Amino acid sequence: MTRWREYITTLVIAVFFALFVRSYLVTAYKVPTGSMQPTLKPGDFIFSSRVAYGIQIPFSDKKWHLTFPERGDVVVFNYSNQHEISNVKRVVGLPGDKIQIVDGRLILNDQPLEYVMVSGSDADNPNHDLFEIFEEKTQDSSWRVIFQKQSQGKDFGPIIVPPGEVFILGDNRDASDDSRYWGTVPSSQIMGKVVLIWLSLDWQEKWGGDRYPSVRWNRVFSSVH
Repeated sequence: MTRWREYITTLVIAVFFALFVRSYLVTAYKVPTGSMQPTLKPGDFIFSSRVAYGIQIPFSDKKWHLTFPERGDVVVFNYSNQHEISNVKRVVGLPGDKIQIVDGRLILNDQPLEYVMVSGSDADNPNHDLFEIFEEKTQDSSWRVIFQKQSQGKDFGPIIVPPGEVFILGDNRDASDDSRYWGTVPSSQIMGKVVLIWLSLDWQEKWGGDRYPSVRWNRVFSSVH
């Protein structure tokens, strides 16, 4: 009986610890779509830091050391009318920023961002016949985005990002539902910052009689930026 009590106690502690870590420290997600390519691919399994923007006080909506996301952060969030669905996008606009998109290219505070095409094997292009990958550069940071070669070049804005909110975009600009369609996101609805890809499965390249996905080993335990 004593041994069973020890087993049960150990199990309860392990479950409690796992729930605490998932709720307040780090949460794992699976990426189901290509809206964040080339940064995140379908089949990526990611870790999101829940303490990146403040430490959640248990059993409360308040946080210690509350901080605001930075431009370029890849964040997990939900919309007020879709609490059960987690979304992953990139923060491109902060409170007070003027956001405009002309011919598919981002203009930030009346300054067009710089776009440099990335070519060769380093581009990580899912289909060279259909897509082009660019380095999208601000004054302080840069990240990669993907455009269709036959893009419609949709325009948007201009708008001013409201206080306490952010403007988010998917890196796959022609295949992403984001702030262009749903509006800006209050910082209170941001649940964490994506920091790591811990596993990546490619279901397009199968083996074992087409039963098992291949592993993208070059993405395993890679940082997200």
